[in-house]
Amino acid sequence: MKIGILIASLPKDEKYTNADRLVEASEKRGHEIVKIYEPSLSFTIKDGDISAFHDGEPLLDFDILIYRPNFIEEPGIHSHNLQLLKRAGYKIVNGDEGAVATTKNKLAQHVLFSENNIPMPRWAIANGPVAARKSADEIGYPVIIKTAFGTFGTGVFYAENSETFLPIVEYLNIRDGNPVLIEEFVNEADRKDLRVFIVGGKIIASMERTARPGDVRANASIGGVGHAIKLSPEEERLAIRTANLFDLQILGVDIIRSNKRPLVIEVNSNPGFKELEKATDIDVAGTIIEQAVSCF
Repeated sequence: MKIGILIASLPKDEKYTNADRLVEASEKRGHEIVKIYEPSLSFTIKDGDISAFHDGEPLLDFDILIYRPNFIEEPGIHSHNLQLLKRAGYKIVNGDEGAVATTKNKLAQHVLFSENNIPMPRWAIANGPVAARKSADEIGYPVIIKTAFGTFGTGVFYAENSETFLPIVEYLNIRDGNPVLIEEFVNEADRKDLRVFIVGGKIIASMERTARPGDVRANASIGGVGHAIKLSPEEERLAIRTANLFDLQILGVDIIRSNKRPLVIEVNSNPGFKELEKATDIDVAGTIIEQAVSCF
């Protein structure tokens, strides 16, 4: 098969797509694989027919594309690429633009989770420092502050009290004026979370991640360390139920353990997996390639 990896950035920023592992796994299975960079795409439309170009040259024919949306900006500026590629006849794994957009917007994620009774830490959405402080006071310190758009741990802040909280939300309000997400800090999670990797609707691997010293963010991309873990039946059910809210074939569901029950904190449509492979000895990249082949 001829497989394309559709990367949402230019080559200099592709690190967190783990595209090199996808190339390795694909070639090992005898497939031809090519990287495509979304910023280099262009399209022409004539009489309703779509022609796609990459670096000014006609885009190659592919049996399947695997989308790795490694962007942190507002997702709407990327959606047209997926829409036009599909109109041009390309099949795309993880190519539902609405689902990708929701996973990239933490505010929209939380609304969706709430509508579907997904357990989460207590949370609020607030616009402006005054409303944000009131929300944080109601939740109780310490709290986590998250920007609407961010990935790899960027845009996530910890505030011990109002004195540390206010400068953060005042800065964010000046910087972009967007609403912020405020979450309860679950102390018993002990700066750890569970990354559950789901491919084709099935859990293929999971690990517990521990934040680096001096941080509360357990993301492997910024130094969090993972080790293999066996999920409880309740954690498995929660991860699958959450993943099923999105029409995507590749997802990372992040869960923390509280004293009462597991809680979802986030879903990721571009989940990294090198630390997961290291921790579990599971060929995650190979499973992704096999999922892509099965979609052809």
